[in-house]
Amino acid sequence: MMNPKTLLMPLSSSGQVKERLQGALAIAQYFEAHLDVMHAQVSPRRFFPDDRISLAVPAELLHQLEALATKSTEHESVAMRSMFAELCKSASVELISAGRVDGPSATWLDVTGLRSEMVAERGKVSDMLVIPQPRSGVPTSTFESALMRSGKPVMLMPREQTCFRAERVAIAWNGSTEVSRAVSAALPILKRAQEVHVLTERDARAFKPDVQDLLVYLERHDIDAVHKTFDSRHKSAGEAIIDTLHDEGYDLLVMGAYTHRRVHEQVFGGVTSYVVGHARIPVLMMH
Repeated sequence: MMNPKTLLMPLSSSGQVKERLQGALAIAQYFEAHLDVMHAQVSPRRFFPDDRISLAVPAELLHQLEALATKSTEHESVAMRSMFAELCKSASVELISAGRVDGPSATWLDVTGLRSEMVAERGKVSDMLVIPQPRSGVPTSTFESALMRSGKPVMLMPREQTCFRAERVAIAWNGSTEVSRAVSAALPILKRAQEVHVLTERDARAFKPDVQDLLVYLERHDIDAVHKTFDSRHKSAGEAIIDTLHDEGYDLLVMGAYTHRRVHEQVFGGVTSYVVGHARIPVLMMH
């Protein structure tokens, strides 16, 4: 597996903007990759009713409201774009509008549309998506869209983390297709790590391929991994994984993202939801 060449990060103004940009730039530096920062704006028209007569709202007032909303959105975008340019300069990441350069680079993209839809669309022509941990701790529509519709790995970043290192990496293994994809996506990181540990539940049922199969696979990629177990007898699996990560000082978790299907909706499984809400380190995930 080659290093990712194009990273995509959707950006909103919902807090920790500077920190989130610094974290994404740190990942671009780690891979010497290009980072697209996508600032998606929804047209104010989307929020205005078509049936003006029923609401007795004068057309002129609607035009004024639209103009005010557009001006506010443009002002916000200019401020964040200026901040991004300064951060790129400080991080020695070249800010470009098109093409490619040697070394890490970045582009600011102003796009119009729903963020979740734009993430699904542009994610298909990216190698990895950098998604901030949701403020509420609950998976957002943007996170779900990145994971379920882009077809690419997602790096879930704590909102206030401004650096990226992956010297000590954990793989949460259960033999599933999802975690297998995550491990393949993580190979460039695993090759550079100083320690790679494969974590399984101590009393987990047997699964195939088992841990030894994974260790052989990693060894053939020149990755010397070690098997470790965690105890989830008195807590949920998600809680046990998070406690192990933080107690053992890991830099990164690699895991599959699991779902429970219901009629007309997609609901994330318990382990995935818990990790999304409680991880204090980056998590590389794939569905």
